[in-house]
Amino acid sequence: MNIKQAQQFSGISADNIRFYEKQGLLCPARNPENDYREYSEKDLQTLKLIRVLRMLDMPLEQIKAVLFGRITLSQAAGAQKERLEARSRQLLEAIRLCSELVTLSGLEEVDPDRLLLQADSSSPEGFFQGWLHDYRRTALAEHEKRFTFLPDGAVTTPQEFSAALFRYAEEHDLELVVTKESMYPEFTIGGIEYTAQRNYTAVCGCPVASIACEVMHPEDLEPTGISPVRRRVQKLLHLLWLPILFFLFLLLTHRGQLGGLFSSWEGWLLLVSLLVLIGVMSFRGWLLFYNENGKTGKK
Repeated sequence: MNIKQAQQFSGISADNIRFYEKQGLLCPARNPENDYREYSEKDLQTLKLIRVLRMLDMPLEQIKAVLFGRITLSQAAGAQKERLEARSRQLLEAIRLCSELVTLSGLEEVDPDRLLLQADSSSPEGFFQGWLHDYRRTALAEHEKRFTFLPDGAVTTPQEFSAALFRYAEEHDLELVVTKESMYPEFTIGGIEYTAQRNYTAVCGCPVASIACEVMHPEDLEPTGISPVRRRVQKLLHLLWLPILFFLFLLLTHRGQLGGLFSSWEGWLLLVSLLVLIGVMSFRGWLLFYNENGKTGKK
């Protein structure tokens, strides 16, 4: 069926169907003669499921995770239930404050400080949960932007490169389509365009091949509904969480013994290595934080 028929039977507008395709939730076949989209019965059922989950206000990233099997529908529904319950508590508090304001006869009876205190006292839980939810979305998007894997066999020809990509997709239950076969191939996963290259790393003196994949249009994976500042801060934390966690672990486990820890050259070597790691990742985070604005401004 064509997009007009898919719109009719799914109840989703053609513009939204195209948007879901761009977000990687749907990947219909193309007619080889005219390159028009051809929607199957499976595509139609997918559209209907997307419509149901969007009616529950489930984020697109979570719907995509369900469709590609990264999480179960039960897990996604449970997480959405918790978000809706938190939102419901906030709405009930807002309704209570509105009811209180209705009883006032004029502005002179309003005590803004008391009302702000009441409102703030009910918001930290919702804010914290919302921040964690946005961070999970940001971390998932960053993970999907670039990934590396070790091929099972040699990768010396474009055909072997494509075969390695297909094996990776099969192992991870991904819908991968190679659009350009070469030693720098291009492919799509769930409608998102990627490019790949082969790298070599010396391990015990022997070169080990790996395949590094990176999304071609990073803006396609940016979580929606998150302010640019919050998104950049969360990306920075995503880059720095490991060295920060290790440093805190070091402080906690050697509390009161730091003098003894750094009295030997091994301790100082550990400290310098840790500081170099934090410095490198902080520089990467700084570049991301201050250069991200130029990318997001194009959207």
